[in-house]
Amino acid sequence: MRKRQTKLANIVHTNFTITHQKDRLSELSDEILVSILSTLPFMEMQRTSVLSKRWRYLWTFTTCHLDFDDSRLLTLVWKTFYQQKFSGSDLDQYVMMLVNLETTEFEENSLRTRFVSWVNRVLELHQGNTIDEFRVVFDMDGRKFKSEIDNWICFSLRKKVKKLSLDFMMDGVNAYTLTSQIFHSYSLDSLTALSLTCVKVTGEVLEYVLSNCPFIEILHVENSESLVNLKTSSPLPKLKNLEILNCCSLKQIQIPAINLVSFKYCGVKMIRIILGDVPYFVDLSVTGDCVRYLLEDDCPISRYLSQLETLELGLFTKEFIQFPKFPELRNLRQLKLDLCPPFMDSFRCCTSLLKAFPVLHRFVLKFIGLDGPWNGEIKVPRAKYPHQCLKVVELIGFVGCSVDMKLALYVINNAPSLEKIIIDAQSPSVEEVLHDSSNPKKLGAIHYVKQLESRLAPGVELVVL
Repeated sequence: MRKRQTKLANIVHTNFTITHQKDRLSELSDEILVSILSTLPFMEMQRTSVLSKRWRYLWTFTTCHLDFDDSRLLTLVWKTFYQQKFSGSDLDQYVMMLVNLETTEFEENSLRTRFVSWVNRVLELHQGNTIDEFRVVFDMDGRKFKSEIDNWICFSLRKKVKKLSLDFMMDGVNAYTLTSQIFHSYSLDSLTALSLTCVKVTGEVLEYVLSNCPFIEILHVENSESLVNLKTSSPLPKLKNLEILNCCSLKQIQIPAINLVSFKYCGVKMIRIILGDVPYFVDLSVTGDCVRYLLEDDCPISRYLSQLETLELGLFTKEFIQFPKFPELRNLRQLKLDLCPPFMDSFRCCTSLLKAFPVLHRFVLKFIGLDGPWNGEIKVPRAKYPHQCLKVVELIGFVGCSVDMKLALYVINNAPSLEKIIIDAQSPSVEEVLHDSSNPKKLGAIHYVKQLESRLAPGVELVVL
């Protein structure tokens, strides 16, 4: 789809950059041109306004995706700040850092003002009756620009938006607060997807919104410290994807959604999760203490584990005393594990986990914080029951130490149907990203990747990212 959009954009621009040729595109009616523009990415669509007087405001009539994402600007500002090289005494460096920090904050506020002006101008010009999607991604001060953000949401609701996505990239006291009053004057029948990131929203507000969204299919709430109880009294028959991430005050999720397909939860503490009868539920992602709760008999979700096709687990917290033991899941096709250091030595447990999923096709293992090279010879025994269905294995955060080498060699020895191993050796620190330097861990890991390559069976593809 992206290639097709780019091709269309090139066609539009080419027709106006080649001189002394007949402009066939402009012979089309406005309705057809608006339809063509609606297929372009938002930024490219806006650029067509410079082509001619006729094209200047054509884009304003599209029922398009209004996508305001300028988050890269702030990343560049902070990258410039962290790259400053200071000289002189410690006091001089400290004073210089304060000066540069004030400058950076001033630049941030200036960028926010420019961003708000850009969004307001586009909304003022837009003439279409409806929009498919309204998306904002920027580090917004929710208190300073609350009225502007309220107006943006009202605009999208007035245009019968289908997908509403707000990511303001700011937690804490300056986060934007969403209230139910803003929805009272509008019908929510058109809304099919709602995504809120770094937005203060309560369970009562979400219940009001969801109870008035009969066609809601996707709900995503992330980094909302005011969300305590997420529940609805009425069922949500259209809801298919539910994601609740890093809401630190959350205690309970109670959402009756009979057509739910996918559920993702990330949190550091255990909460109660009730999803009702979910016969089509096949995709589950859980991070934190809820992994342990997931396997308990009184967990309402546990009775649906056998129908899962995709499972993602994040084991980060210290409360786990051992690797979780799963029942046999005969429908699971894809498994992803994110492991932190306390579980790095659970090689045997991890291999037994693989045995619990006999038809597994793809296994993704992400190591968090692996360190230390592989020293000496590692011997991995052959499994009594090889993994006949395993075809693709991906190791993320590979450094070539005893833990990841053991797992890689185990897969090589015990997966006769293996077709591909993907090694992602990139594990950059914040400083390495900001300074755009090479990653020494990756360079060291490449040496051990070559050791693995020599043990691969003919026909097995090795991909290094």
